[in-house]
Amino acid sequence: MINQSILRRLLLGAATGLALAVAGVSVPITAGALTPAMAQSSDDMAAALDAYGHWVSRAPYGKVWVPDGVPRGWRPYEYGHWVYTDDWGWYWVSDENEDDWGWVVYHYGRWAHDGRIGWFWVPGEDWAPAWVDWRYGDDDIGWAPLPPDDMVEAYDSEPDYWVFVPLRYIGEPELRRHYVPRDRRIAVLRSTRIINRPVHVEGRRMWVNPGLAPGFIAGRTAVALHA
Repeated sequence: MINQSILRRLLLGAATGLALAVAGVSVPITAGALTPAMAQSSDDMAAALDAYGHWVSRAPYGKVWVPDGVPRGWRPYEYGHWVYTDDWGWYWVSDENEDDWGWVVYHYGRWAHDGRIGWFWVPGEDWAPAWVDWRYGDDDIGWAPLPPDDMVEAYDSEPDYWVFVPLRYIGEPELRRHYVPRDRRIAVLRSTRIINRPVHVEGRRMWVNPGLAPGFIAGRTAVALHA
């Protein structure tokens, strides 16, 4: 069964029909009375985040949000898992302990890192299934939070910003169990390359992030991600 909290979060982003496919299960979600994610206001997002972090000024971005109470060494897009959607590509589903604020910071805005304040979220109004870069090579796949445009090149070669897993585990709900150890990240980074970044949907405040297609993954690993 697909967890109802996952469906609830997906519905926040549904402006058209969607087929969710993961672990061999296909769940059609129809359009109609669904509220597009793009309709979420900046005030709604700020109100959702106020109880779970604090706001600081960070040039040149203005007010940015820093999460409170996260584990030591925490980073965005680490505590959760991926599901594949036909319309949007790979969608990030945050773990339950990040559920109340993850619907904002993993689907709007960008993330960046500062040595003094740690990871901080830069607000944005465009929706995406996940704001990440993808890398692939030697049957490892990885992702990193997509920073503001002026910082992208610095993140491409920084191993501490990336998470990697063997390709065969990308659809696993217990994804964190399979992360490549920290001491191997540099080697894996060097053996992989950027495969794509979010792509804007023309005429909409919406981006898609395709990552690797399920058919390619299945062909390389004999793991079926589609029904």
